[in-house]
Amino acid sequence: MKKLISLLTAAACILLLPLSAAAADLYTGTARMTAEQAADIFTALSEQREAEIPAEEGTTNAENTSEAPPPAPPTAEPVTVPPETTTAVPATESPATEPPTTEPPTTEPPSTAPAVPDSFSYGDVNLDGKVNTVDARIILRFTVQLVLLSGKQCRLADLNGDEAVTSADARRALRTAVRLESPRTYTAAGQDDDYRLYRVYNKRPAYEPYLAGFTTNIREPLVFDKLRALEDYCASLGSTATFYYTDVGGQYYIQYNSGRVFRTQCTIKAPYVKSILQYMEQHNIPLSTQLTLQSRQKWADHPLSKYAAGTRFSIQTLITYTLRYSCNTAYQMLFDYFGNAVFNRSAEQAGASLRLGSYIFGETSAADMAKLYLDLYRYNGKYRDFLFSEMEQNTSRNRIVPGIPDGIRVINKIGTGSNMTLGYHDCAIVFTKTPFVLVIYTTFNFDRNYDKIPFRRIASYLVDINQTITYG
Repeated sequence: MKKLISLLTAAACILLLPLSAAAADLYTGTARMTAEQAADIFTALSEQREAEIPAEEGTTNAENTSEAPPPAPPTAEPVTVPPETTTAVPATESPATEPPTTEPPTTEPPSTAPAVPDSFSYGDVNLDGKVNTVDARIILRFTVQLVLLSGKQCRLADLNGDEAVTSADARRALRTAVRLESPRTYTAAGQDDDYRLYRVYNKRPAYEPYLAGFTTNIREPLVFDKLRALEDYCASLGSTATFYYTDVGGQYYIQYNSGRVFRTQCTIKAPYVKSILQYMEQHNIPLSTQLTLQSRQKWADHPLSKYAAGTRFSIQTLITYTLRYSCNTAYQMLFDYFGNAVFNRSAEQAGASLRLGSYIFGETSAADMAKLYLDLYRYNGKYRDFLFSEMEQNTSRNRIVPGIPDGIRVINKIGTGSNMTLGYHDCAIVFTKTPFVLVIYTTFNFDRNYDKIPFRRIASYLVDINQTITYG
């Protein structure tokens, strides 16, 4: 039996030896074929990659192409393509030494046109050979008169060809810049750089107030929305408030029912003091001049009324009490000494219609009082700093002043009536880059603290408009 098993084992080995050799040959051939195919695939991919990656400037294809690595060794596992070893810079990256790209300035068009092409792309208003977001921004700034463009630049800015440069053109320039629209070519040949007028601005109607009593001579579209917001706010106040605004150059005005007549209350005191300071300067009357308090000059509950009749005060002290503390007793002493003629001549020269009689207060409108505060601003005598300082230090700065941004100087004088002479007013000179005068006259009741809110709201609207419009 053992001999039979040995014979069968020997026979099996003899039969399996050829099969093992065949399997080895098959294994070797398959591996060799797989390796050759992998090398071919890698070579093809390398050539394709070389075609897709542009050569760096100043180099040849040979310099950017790496030699393909040797084929992978025979293996029974699936063959994977090894990673590329080329050192060429990818198309989406810039060499580390390439300087950063800077956008051209947006505020001014270039002073000289480039000596390059005889044709440009519509939208290329800065003539740098491409349409980008900078061009769109320049076009938009031109539509609101923040920059100037030449005739050629206007033609390039008119992307829709309607001979009007508007925000629609800026939008098309932006779409061209981000490749949402194809650029159109402008041929410069035969075209001179003329300066024919182009219509600017969006085609929106001129500002027309809807509220009766609200008017302005401002025509700049840049502030139309701000004017409308102010007008809407005035509509919410109805007939309880009036105001007059003008810059100190008299170029623009905004007013709401400013012709309505009110008792001036204490707003008259600043123009009156200005008139007597001017008179004192002309007649060499010193501020140290002493005046004597009389019993009839006392106003109840006013600061200087606590002093006994016969007390003497300098004109300088009386002016301080008149402007800082709105003391009627101090004002009455000044009025009794200088009278009404000095003020009335000053008001006439200022173009105001207000005249004072024997009473220290008068009646006028916000528009008329604005002329007196303009005259006050224009006073340039030796007492100007003294006058402005006393006004700036007054103790009643809770109406217009809180509506003015911090850092902007404001001098003001309020006026407050009582009982049957209601009147809740404030007059101010605001020293923005282009200073302005604002007079607000109202029928508000001084007992209500929330009646201060409209003063600051109106002032806030107007300082915003003042700082936005162009003066010239």
